[in-house]
Amino acid sequence: MKIENDKKTNLLDSLVRATQSKPQKEQAAEKRNSESTLDKVELSSKKQEINALRERVKAEPAVRQDKVDAMKEAIKNETYNIKGELVVRSILKSQLLDELL
Repeated sequence: MKIENDKKTNLLDSLVRATQSKPQKEQAAEKRNSESTLDKVELSSKKQEINALRERVKAEPAVRQDKVDAMKEAIKNETYNIKGELVVRSILKSQLLDELL
């Protein structure tokens, strides 16, 4: 079964014809405007600072083994005390760093 919808194809054809049939004066004016306008990009020093910080972060180990060992020892000795405020601070700090980078 074949379904045809001539309205959509006619609409597309008319749009294509309309864009292709620009007057020559408009085309010439657009060409002149595009040639006379030069795009310019300036990068601030912030990008360099961000890249330097990224490199420092990448250089740090993913796991701080000394902290892991200390926590394992504290858990084994049953002296590990969880402070909710420190946990929340750490989570928020991690979230902020993820958003910045």
